[in-house]
Amino acid sequence: MNFSGITRQHILQAIREIDIRRPELRASTIYDVVYQGKRYPPLELMRLAHKLANGTAGWAVAAGVSTNNYLEKLGFSVVQKRPLVQNPPADEALLVLSEPATLDLPATKPKPQIAVQLQEPVQFYQKNKHKPEKYTRKKALAELFLDENQLDKTLAALRYKKNLILSGPPGTGKTFLARRLAYLEIGLEDASKIQTVQFHAGFAYEDFIQGYRPDAAGKFTLRNGVFYEFCQRAQADPEEPYFFIIEEINRGNLSSILGELLLLLEADKRGPAHGVTLPYGAAEERFFVPENVFLIATMNTADRALAPLDFALRRRFAFLKMSPVFGLSFRRFLEYRNTPDALIDIITTRLTKVNEIIAADPMLGEGYLIGHSYFCNPPKNGGNLEWYEAVVENELTPLLEQYWLDEPAKSRAAIRILTDN
Repeated sequence: MNFSGITRQHILQAIREIDIRRPELRASTIYDVVYQGKRYPPLELMRLAHKLANGTAGWAVAAGVSTNNYLEKLGFSVVQKRPLVQNPPADEALLVLSEPATLDLPATKPKPQIAVQLQEPVQFYQKNKHKPEKYTRKKALAELFLDENQLDKTLAALRYKKNLILSGPPGTGKTFLARRLAYLEIGLEDASKIQTVQFHAGFAYEDFIQGYRPDAAGKFTLRNGVFYEFCQRAQADPEEPYFFIIEEINRGNLSSILGELLLLLEADKRGPAHGVTLPYGAAEERFFVPENVFLIATMNTADRALAPLDFALRRRFAFLKMSPVFGLSFRRFLEYRNTPDALIDIITTRLTKVNEIIAADPMLGEGYLIGHSYFCNPPKNGGNLEWYEAVVENELTPLLEQYWLDEPAKSRAAIRILTDN
């Protein structure tokens, strides 16, 4: 589709003209362009940019996917408006997909949209018709292996630093806890305000913040990364908390991935006053991390191949050390899932013995303990001995053999403890 030579600079000029002149614009129905915390209707923005680029007011391209894709190719964030149901009568639902614009612009009466465009809000509503359930402190304490004091300290650290790392051996429920902390702060089991990424050796700054990437035609275009887009969403909804979860943060090259974000992550460096110019962005654009963005990362301590976090990054995060839990709360958890008391005794006793051996080994230590989550998913009709033996054979035996790769006698001794009938 021909966009008549409209460039990023023309869009920025259109934004400036709207901010200064405040013309009468028709509000958008489904999408907005979000730029530096403000919302702009995509179609009206493109009309004005077309006039600036070509000197004529005519703009024949309809709003929709093609227009939004072009704006995104130019490096702008296009976000979907949140649906709002206002007192629907019994025989029909009234969908209101627009919300007050942050521009404070007088909007004219919207013209009827064509049938194809009207399908979008209906589809969006159908996909999101189930309201998220409330998530309470009581529910959190019931499904987390934390007592009230531990939960309070963790939440206080997260609110103070805005960045939290959950570190510990595999199987200690780090990912599970990360999402539940987010739910608890949001007050709902609302996944729309949570985004998760997995760091790895190939993950780069261009994936996380911004950079040039090839499109379908083989040309390189400026694209915003996953965290940049997430921050734009949070800017557009400043009254609600947003949570960005990074799985296994120490698997990535953090200095390369984070770049200038290392400064912006600090709790007192949030907001537009601390914005910075990005390497690939326009000179007049400044990126910042909104006040309502919280980061929760997980870190696996049982991996010799991973480098420890540097001190500059550690200073910006609060840390919660997670350990295996085979005590009273774990017993109650399995009892609730119809696991026989005799099997619960086997699990807790044997895993505790093996973990004592691992903790005492100078080549391993507490960072290599076996976590409780290996046994947190018993069959629906309750855990049984066959289920326990399958977990030991298929999951724990390979793990222990890897721990003592050069000392097979030690791994065999630990496995015998788990399989002694």
